[in-house]
Amino acid sequence: METKNQAPQEGYAELTLDLPFKKAFASEEDKDLLIALLNAFLEKKLKQPIADVVIKNPYVKGQAAHNRDSIFDIRCQDTQGNRFIVEVQIGRQVHFIKRTLFYVCMAIANNGVKGGNWDFDYPPVYTLSFLDFDLDFGKDNDDVVQYLSLSNEEHPEIRYNFINLVFVRLTKFNKSLEECETFRDRLIFALRHAHEFKERPEQLSGKLFERLFSIAKFTNFTPEEQSEYWSTMMNKYDQQAALICAKKEGLEEGREEGALQKALQTAIKMKAKGLNIALIAEITGLSEKEIEELDTCG
Repeated sequence: METKNQAPQEGYAELTLDLPFKKAFASEEDKDLLIALLNAFLEKKLKQPIADVVIKNPYVKGQAAHNRDSIFDIRCQDTQGNRFIVEVQIGRQVHFIKRTLFYVCMAIANNGVKGGNWDFDYPPVYTLSFLDFDLDFGKDNDDVVQYLSLSNEEHPEIRYNFINLVFVRLTKFNKSLEECETFRDRLIFALRHAHEFKERPEQLSGKLFERLFSIAKFTNFTPEEQSEYWSTMMNKYDQQAALICAKKEGLEEGREEGALQKALQTAIKMKAKGLNIALIAEITGLSEKEIEELDTCG
């Protein structure tokens, strides 16, 4: 592998950022990439492979004035009528599964037939979310790809596949390029590591990968796209810096809390033995009032 963290001018953009991701997968001109992406991750959920898609307007208006509008990264429909929502998310969101389900409901409501005798038989809806952070899917569950759908609790073998949520935990994918045996593995590897290369690796060959790396090549961005990309990168760096700062403050607060508890325990023992309040205060750093209020009988 080439040296990591190359400047984008020397190689490729980070494909998990909105702009490069949409350039690669939300274009009518290159929708073969989108079809390959959907088939790679939804294969086990689809009755048959996707042959063609129509890319839809990503904007979905709320059903009432007080409802939220939504803009998806990619929204499309295949020739069987199946609907797909594709998103990439780099910022940590604790309730991302709930957020995804909320967007599914919006998409379903937006496609409801108004008037007539509609019987609510809407086509299956699939979401495919690429997460550049870890999300809890249960203890000891380290699977990279997570499949969620409705099921009968008493008979879990019975599933209702008209709503399907698929999550790809990019941070759980730790294979080297040499260990990638399937097209899906190589696709995940490209999404995670394309920006670390100056040239496309030979292992990522073929028409689709050649096109994907061509789109991601930073010198192929327009000046406006380069400016937008750098703005997004700065936002990402700001978020990472804020997270590091929050973790550091949390550790310091934890240490301070631990030191306080230790001082209180020491003061209780010393007070129980009848030591002078002023002496206890000098040794522990607590105030005399705090020591006087301590209960030595607990």
